Amino acid sequence: MKETTREVQKDIIDIRGPVDLPGGFPFRLLAILALLVIAAVAAKFLIKKFGGKERVLPPRPAHEIAYDDLRDLKMRGLPGQGRIKEYYIALSFIVRQYLENRFALRAPEMTTEEFLIAAKNRGEFSSELKALLKDFLLHCDLVKFAKYGPTPTEMDLSFESAKRLVDQTKERAAEVTA
Repeated sequence: MKETTREVQKDIIDIRGPVDLPGGFPFRLLAILALLVIAAVAAKFLIKKFGGKERVLPPRPAHEIAYDDLRDLKMRGLPGQGRIKEYYIALSFIVRQYLENRFALRAPEMTTEEFLIAAKNRGEFSSELKALLKDFLLHCDLVKFAKYGPTPTEMDLSFESAKRLVDQTKERAAEVTA
C-alpha cells in the first residue's frame, strides 16, 4: 500500500503560485483615464437629467432671417462680379426659404408653378401679393433657366420685390403675442 501512495504522489503536481497582474505605469494610466471618462459621462448625464433647465431662446422671426440674408446677398456684390445667375438663384432661394419659414409652405422644394398653385389656395396672400410673387418668381426663372440677361435696373427691381414680399407678409408684433 505504501507503493500506491508514492505512485499517486508522483502524478500530483502542485499548483502554480499567484500570477501578477500588469501593474506598470501604462496600465495604471489607462485605468485612470477610463475612470475619468466614465465619471465625465455620468456627470453629464446627471446634470442633464437633474440639473437646471436649459434656457431655450425662441426662434428668430422669419422676416428677420430674410432681411439678414438679403443684406448679406447685397453685400456680396454678385451682379458686379458678373455672377448674375448665382445672384438670382440666391435671391429666389431667400424668398422661398422665407415663405417656408413664415407660412409653412414647402416653397424651396416646389417648382414655381406648383408654388403659385399652393399660394393661390392660401388665404394669407392678397391678390396684389400673389401677382407680385408670380412676377418675381417668373423673372427669377427667366434668368436662372432661360439665360435671360437682366439690366441693372431689373436686378434692383427684383431685389426690391423680394424685400417688399417680406415687408408685406412679415409677422406683426400683435400676431406674435397672440
